[in-house]
Amino acid sequence: MTPKPLACRDMSSSISIREVSTHDEKMATNNDCGDVDEKKDSFHDDISKIKKAVVAGDDEAEVASSTNHRQMLEHSFSYNDLSHFNIDEMKSQPKRYPEMKGLRADLVHLHGLSLHAAPKAFDAQLLQHALSFHARPLRRALTMSDAKEEGEESRTTKTVVVIPSIDLDKKELTRMCCDQVEFYEERQLFHLLMAGDPSVRIIYLTSRPVDESVVKYYLSLSHDEDIDAAHYQSNLFCDVHNMLPRVIMIHVPSTECISLSDKILRQKKLITLLQELIRSSFGGKVLEWNDNTVGMSVFTGSDSVDELSHKLGAKLLEASGESLHFGTKQGSREIFAACGISHPAGTPSLEDEDLLTYGDASEHGGKVYWAYNHRYIRSAHNLAVGIARKIVRGIRPKRWIVKLNQGFSGKGNASIDLQHIQRRFAGCKAGDNEATLRIAEEIEKEFAISLKCEDPKMTWFDVDEPEQVGFQTQIKRLGVIAEVFIEGEVPTSPSIQAVIEGKDVSIVSTHEQVLDGQVYSGCKNPCNSAYRASIMDAGLKVGKFLAAHGVRGHFAVDFLASEQPKTGSWNVHAVEVNLRQGGTTHPHCCMALLCGGSICSDGLFRTNEGELRCYVATDCHYSENLKGCTEKSLINALENSSSDPAAYKIRWNKADRIGVVFHLFKFISTGRIGFTAIGRNVEESQALYTDTVTFLERFHGC
Repeated sequence: MTPKPLACRDMSSSISIREVSTHDEKMATNNDCGDVDEKKDSFHDDISKIKKAVVAGDDEAEVASSTNHRQMLEHSFSYNDLSHFNIDEMKSQPKRYPEMKGLRADLVHLHGLSLHAAPKAFDAQLLQHALSFHARPLRRALTMSDAKEEGEESRTTKTVVVIPSIDLDKKELTRMCCDQVEFYEERQLFHLLMAGDPSVRIIYLTSRPVDESVVKYYLSLSHDEDIDAAHYQSNLFCDVHNMLPRVIMIHVPSTECISLSDKILRQKKLITLLQELIRSSFGGKVLEWNDNTVGMSVFTGSDSVDELSHKLGAKLLEASGESLHFGTKQGSREIFAACGISHPAGTPSLEDEDLLTYGDASEHGGKVYWAYNHRYIRSAHNLAVGIARKIVRGIRPKRWIVKLNQGFSGKGNASIDLQHIQRRFAGCKAGDNEATLRIAEEIEKEFAISLKCEDPKMTWFDVDEPEQVGFQTQIKRLGVIAEVFIEGEVPTSPSIQAVIEGKDVSIVSTHEQVLDGQVYSGCKNPCNSAYRASIMDAGLKVGKFLAAHGVRGHFAVDFLASEQPKTGSWNVHAVEVNLRQGGTTHPHCCMALLCGGSICSDGLFRTNEGELRCYVATDCHYSENLKGCTEKSLINALENSSSDPAAYKIRWNKADRIGVVFHLFKFISTGRIGFTAIGRNVEESQALYTDTVTFLERFHGC
């Protein structure tokens, strides 16, 4: 027997238990069955019975679906042991609800397992029937084993634990504003599109709650049938085909500016819950420890992610913390050199071994950050010497690019113009050690004066603020490189994205990156055909190198391309390897999951039916009209698109598999939103992008 779907929620009339006390008078007026307090006590007794039935696996109270389900009160399980409800109002009344004493039910809320409704009267019997209707789906989604019932198909099931943790250096997180870095955790919500496959269960953790409307927005995109606006708005839980019991959203709050993976590791009860969830019955199967069908998808690897993967017994789907060096700026240069891939001249190079040192772990305190265990350039003096050695060898660009070994979206980069120093020492030759040291001395002084950081909040020296450190200090902590800035008449920034599975390397997409200075803001797929084949070939070489060193999962290679005006040919240089899911991962995965298909040998994406698909994506569209808006206001506008031609024009079309998918909803109140415009060719995707910009500029739904 197929599990019954969750009851449909009437969004216009929901009420939570914590609101009951403010509605007592109204309930008493409508209630024909007696005193409200008596009903509350009856409700409490019935809740206890239902909780025991769910934990014990008792299905005897299961009833058929009924329109009366819309009258049940909202409730949700806390993560602790499934024997309490996550209700603040109950905690505040210890005499009436003694079992709530000492329970930290506010830590985590399983959003995907909430039941909702607003009763005309406080009807405990109706609530019991409604809850018992959900007993079996709740057990299946949580910790209780449930054998396959007669008539149910046996299938290979997959559990994906998504931990979109931005595992950067703590100082980098603080400088970049920890709150906004956490917003990027929603860029991995494309994983929810996998819920269209009934054999997939998704456990998604975030530092901040994901708005329910956003979760439902993503789930609705992968639905097979077109839904009219009114039906979509009022019956969305039914329309997503019982997806919610297989989608568990867990919010892990913390006031500390640390990565999500570290927040999870600090909560032992949460670790226990996740272990139980992962091994719980799903698809008629109780999963074993380290079961191959359980995977952990992360934004980037780290020591904390490795530890979490081990504790949960889930296969890590991305590179491990041991491989992180290959994703640093210095590691990238080493890979390009080993693979014979053209890359900008810079430092460190083979002649700069004497400039590399390990980090001083004693200054870090506690857990040693992984970067301290690698040899990098760690001082302004050594960086200046490395640059000076290139200058005396005749390498004298207009600008030098200086990059911290670990950064995010280009915000760890800076640039400096050293042409005046290069001219003054133009007569120096390679091997002139005295001249090299004099040049280095002047360069080191110039850092404090002329270095221009991509992040306007970054300065050379430390600032007088807690946890805020300058570029000079970060060089010591993370290491640094410097390389020639590639000039050209028409410079572009193409990239490839690939996946490593075992020893197999697959290119999955190519892009033209859209940069604001050196900071990533969006992309266009595919990249220019003039160099598409060459960067795909370079990407495969990098992938084979990484696979040989035990790396797995997503990686991307960024390039700089410049057209030569006289010949029309292009010079292409590899500039860095990103060993993680990146800015281009979300748009590609959205297209792949919604359209079906893969990249072909010519670098173009085609559906399983052979139809071409392209996209234009942005993480950073700003509009004054969006400031102060909520996620739900924009989603409502898209849901009601039948009455708005502009919204209807860009809404995702499930039949044609073209349209626009929005992301990074958390930024909307600041006036920013991300979206991906998917079309049947480059021109159509660009037109959809332009139409979306027009729609947002006219949007007044706040």
